[in-house]
Amino acid sequence: MDFCSGIGGGRLGLEQAGLKCVGYSDTARLAPITYRLMHDTRNEKNYGNLKRVNTSILPSFDMLIAGFPCQTFSVIGRKDGFSDDRGQIIFHLARIIKETQPACFLLENVKGLVTHDKGNTLKIILNELNEVGYDVTYKVLNSLDFGVPQMRQRVYFVGINKNLNRNIDNFKWPQPITKPGLGKYLVDNNVASNERLEILKYYLDNPTNKGKYTIDAICEMEGKIIDTRMNDLRIYEERCPTLRAQRDGVLYIRNGVVYQLSGYEALLLQGFPCEYADRVKEEVTDRHLLMQAGNAMTVNVIKKLGKSIINFLENTED
Repeated sequence: MDFCSGIGGGRLGLEQAGLKCVGYSDTARLAPITYRLMHDTRNEKNYGNLKRVNTSILPSFDMLIAGFPCQTFSVIGRKDGFSDDRGQIIFHLARIIKETQPACFLLENVKGLVTHDKGNTLKIILNELNEVGYDVTYKVLNSLDFGVPQMRQRVYFVGINKNLNRNIDNFKWPQPITKPGLGKYLVDNNVASNERLEILKYYLDNPTNKGKYTIDAICEMEGKIIDTRMNDLRIYEERCPTLRAQRDGVLYIRNGVVYQLSGYEALLLQGFPCEYADRVKEEVTDRHLLMQAGNAMTVNVIKKLGKSIINFLENTED
């Protein structure tokens, strides 16, 4: 079951690991439209607001996956944590897990959750999941290490039903693989608009960056990625900064021309294969695809984690 499903990065990763999705849950207005365009949801239902979901009507499932809301735990957010209603979603997920008792679950959140409130938030979450019947392990992984050239650090929680009598200490996290180049990801023809170039000029002229670069100098940075964040301007090579739902946009230089990262390219950087991105490129606005990709899980990471969980459960020696 795919909770807080967004556009289905988690679903797709687990499908690539060999599992089948039986239903999903999301309350957003537009993300489920993209979800249904991308995935075969015949005979599936969107169960809507998980705070009100009646678990007795859910189809039987073995694994629950959810990228629960992260805004209240993010290092660039307000860090309200449990005082913000969005931060309470984890407790509703715990209720669903308790009432359905799947074999396992996989949860994802921002890296900042680990240190939020000096680690107290993490302790509360781990205790809550333990009390509903699960042994839990967690680790921060970077998408950059699992087959996409995007720097994206997220904490992942793997929970195993205590009734299965498995030693969670024996769980093996997936090992990093070689990072691919950016060439097959930056494939669109989305030349930066005049408005976007004006925003870039603003960053070049602010007190932090004034005198460091000119637009002409930027255009000579062949293959470089340009990111504007807060008052900062950062330049990357052969890797993309973390995709975010709310941002001015990532730029890159190709043949002396400044391009804006498109929603299609953002999907590729999140591990969605071309055939999935193709299904929505002409159906969903670029702006919304950028936002939805920024909120998605990285498909490659979830595929690796899914396989690790399956191997752990099938290995009778654990």
